[in-house]
Amino acid sequence: MTKIVLDAVGGDHGPKEVIAGVKLAFQRGYAQPSDLILVGPEAVVREAAKQGGLEGVEIVDSPDVLEDTDTPTEAMRKKPRNSIAVGVGLVQQKKAGAFVSAGSTGTCVAAATMGLGCLEGIRRPAIGAIIAGEKNPFLVLDVGANPQPKPLHLAQYALMGAAYYRGTFGVDQPKVGMLNIGSEELKGTPLVKEARQILKQMPIAFHGNVEGVEVFSGDCHVVVSDGFTGNVMLKVSEGCAEYVLRTMVGAMKQVGVEKEKIQGVLAAIMPRIDYSEYGGALLLGVDGVVTICHGRSQAPAFCNAIRFARKALTAQVNQHIVEAARAFAAQSPEATH
Repeated sequence: MTKIVLDAVGGDHGPKEVIAGVKLAFQRGYAQPSDLILVGPEAVVREAAKQGGLEGVEIVDSPDVLEDTDTPTEAMRKKPRNSIAVGVGLVQQKKAGAFVSAGSTGTCVAAATMGLGCLEGIRRPAIGAIIAGEKNPFLVLDVGANPQPKPLHLAQYALMGAAYYRGTFGVDQPKVGMLNIGSEELKGTPLVKEARQILKQMPIAFHGNVEGVEVFSGDCHVVVSDGFTGNVMLKVSEGCAEYVLRTMVGAMKQVGVEKEKIQGVLAAIMPRIDYSEYGGALLLGVDGVVTICHGRSQAPAFCNAIRFARKALTAQVNQHIVEAARAFAAQSPEATH
């Protein structure tokens, strides 16, 4: 099996929760010790593994420690042996097929783009987040890789999203929508309007504009956005879900709903709104599998990120994207320039 590299010190709770997540993945049968590589300052990671009772996993030293104040440029130039750069390097060297990190999103994107390069026919990568919708899961991209894309980039996000969804969920013609302030044809920024004209000509099932209020209905399998808007939408959605959940639980307690029934309701709802269920978001468009986890990730999220990365490798996501990009280039060669 192709190895998966985990950034052991990325995020708010590494390395303790990363180690716990690895052990949980072993318990659930998502991986074996020989399938994984941990990267981070070796002494720190070994001690955390010892404290967590984890044995048999290879550790690769990355002595440069990133701080919250380090920009992606500083991280790559001044600290070239940081855990993200070393982890991506292992994928670049074909010593692993996937990399998982809860570290700096900007540094992950920069390291993967420079180290792995973009797939054939793709200009810019995009972070794609899977969310449970009312009718079906939907993919939103971009949620943070590229805040100021060009129209062609948005068109390629649609192409990548459709290819990913088709290969992962088995939907032959996933419906693709463009996040906008209204469903009418004439609404939107110049960026959205120009991108929409390209999407109309592409070999995808283009649904048209999608308003924010429609996104969670699940009518569209793929929702395309610039990285700034997509990131704001994702974080507002997370905060809103947590607020509604707290309010609902408080209201049930006030009216005397039994504890067991409240737990039953939470058990039914949490898998649909908890980001840890998917583990992370894929950086689509780079020549390798890169999963970016939430900075707050704890053991269940890291466990599911391993499962998620394995599924992406098995589904041959990148192969589907390259094939779709080639078909688009053959159909409209002028649109690729």
